[in-house]
Amino acid sequence: MKKYKYLALEKNTQGSCTLILNNPQLKNAINLQMISEFNEILETLKSDKKIRVLRITGAGNVFSAGADLDWMKKSRSLSEEQNKSDALIFTNLLENIDNFPKPTIAVINGHVFGGGLGIISVCDFSIANNLSKFCFSEVKLGLIPAMIGPYILRNIGYKKAKSLFLTGEVFNSDKALEIGLIDVNTTEDKIEEITNNLVNKLLAGSPSAQEEIKTFTSAINQKKISKDLINFSAEVISKIRVNPEAKEGIDAFLEKRKPKWNN
Repeated sequence: MKKYKYLALEKNTQGSCTLILNNPQLKNAINLQMISEFNEILETLKSDKKIRVLRITGAGNVFSAGADLDWMKKSRSLSEEQNKSDALIFTNLLENIDNFPKPTIAVINGHVFGGGLGIISVCDFSIANNLSKFCFSEVKLGLIPAMIGPYILRNIGYKKAKSLFLTGEVFNSDKALEIGLIDVNTTEDKIEEITNNLVNKLLAGSPSAQEEIKTFTSAINQKKISKDLINFSAEVISKIRVNPEAKEGIDAFLEKRKPKWNN
């Protein structure tokens, strides 16, 4: 397996793998090389049929402190146009995680600040250690969380996002759960068990159906129910019904056996 400088990849036996932000000396801060490695891994895993679920976590006791300070320093000497190109590198990563065809789980092992919150916000599920702290710290640096903003608003809503962006307050996992930033708030000794239970539930589903669900829900999110949307929904299900996995799933159900993807 290829070695990376700022990431580590562990393949599990159950059909899942774990991508680890692996820069603990700098609290798993995000830099350009980490982003490049992240995109490379996502591209490789997309076509790996043995991998059904992707977990994302951090090394040590921190998920991610956000952007690397050296990367932030360099932005001061860039022009506005150069800064836009620089920002698009991270926004493209968020888009790639958001559009990853397989289920993704953020396993939040510790504190998450700044851009790290963007990574967990584009995962399908988020399970947090109850000792974790969260903070949209950009405002304290004279910046705003623009790159992660669209995903945070999608997850927690306009009012809550604006309040947390404006104050830059540090908040705990209880509040993160309350506002919908995370899905599960648990103790360190239970986080692995809860994650494995979720992985098992996901492995019971059809891989192609899960990919279609991610594409379909993204396409219809916040759209008004109309004749066009109803017609689009009918077109989608008509294509899926003739998919070999759909036929296998129905046959397995009728024959009272597990479908082939479950073996």
